[in-house]
Amino acid sequence: MQKPNVLLLGANEILEAALRGALKDSCKVLPVAVAADSIADEYARRQAGAVIVFLDAGVMSDRFTAMGQVAAAGGTVIVVSPSKDPDLILRAMRAGAREFLLEGDQEGLRQAIRSHAQSARAGDAADTSSVVTVFGAKGGVGSTTIAANLAGALQAAGQRVCLVDLNMHLGDVLSFMDVPGTYSISDVVANMARLDDELLSSSMIHHSSGVDVLAQSGKMEDAEQIDAGDVSALLAFLRRHYDKVVIDGIRGFDEISLAALDASQHVLMVLTQDVPAVRNGVRCLETFRRLHYDEAKVRVVLNRYQKASKITLGVIGETLRLPVAHALGNDFASVIDAINRGLLLKDAAPRARLTQDIQDLVPLVSAGDKQPVARRSFLGGLFGSKKVANGAS
Repeated sequence: MQKPNVLLLGANEILEAALRGALKDSCKVLPVAVAADSIADEYARRQAGAVIVFLDAGVMSDRFTAMGQVAAAGGTVIVVSPSKDPDLILRAMRAGAREFLLEGDQEGLRQAIRSHAQSARAGDAADTSSVVTVFGAKGGVGSTTIAANLAGALQAAGQRVCLVDLNMHLGDVLSFMDVPGTYSISDVVANMARLDDELLSSSMIHHSSGVDVLAQSGKMEDAEQIDAGDVSALLAFLRRHYDKVVIDGIRGFDEISLAALDASQHVLMVLTQDVPAVRNGVRCLETFRRLHYDEAKVRVVLNRYQKASKITLGVIGETLRLPVAHALGNDFASVIDAINRGLLLKDAAPRARLTQDIQDLVPLVSAGDKQPVARRSFLGGLFGSKKVANGAS
């Protein structure tokens, strides 16, 4: 995501240069000299996140008019002044200013930009981004293979992608992507308040495909400090910086898993053509329905599809009461070769049928993105206890 544009109104050249220097890492400062009744149009045209207005004791009334125009259009006004004159502050706030800062308060200004301008842009980004959770109906169905290669396919399609491994203790994403575990999930959670786009990028694990990877890595002892609220905040934060956030490592319906599922616009429930997987699929779908998830949110993906199997696509769809949305071919040789070489399928086996099957998942998780609807309760009303949610008796 690009730095937000911030308009600057009423500053002289010296102040303009000082503000550009102070805010170079936070935003792009654009000086404007337009009539007060045109500032809102300029604000919209430049897709600005905020407007900084310089006020002093001899300020002209048209600056307050401009501030009112921006505020009325839903924009953010930040006032900079050489002194905190009470009358000036009162007039500015009445005109719609969100912040009133002293001219030399560069750190305060940076924080205001991050709080208002970047969050405004981030909200727009979050409206068009989405979280995709690859959810295995049982262990060993190939969820990590699908998650890693789907992330690569989405990145190759021109989207900015982050792959998150929420198996905090024994996740496989780092191994599948053949990248070192440096910055962890707990590190990001602890520093979200101060991470902007550039700082986040410098803290992520970068795969050669362009996908950014986030896992708990070797800091398993810190995983116990991460709760469901942290996961919800993390995914909302990542949505503001990426077009797609792909999640692997979700197993069952504990609190962290539910937080990730709730935050997802797309859930790909992966199963294989065997009785235990299909039975677990039935149980999972019953739980999704009790969670009041939209029917379009959960899609069934059949991995290692074999046409000759007695457990056909029709049988699976009838048993689940939900048709199989997509089937991936059975190509163990290509998959294990790619894993052992630390490559994605598109690089290790670009002509394999399975590689195309993965590519065909892209439109499945790109249509109809929308903000997920919050559930009425988290765990208590649905399961009664965390033990039951984890499948224990």
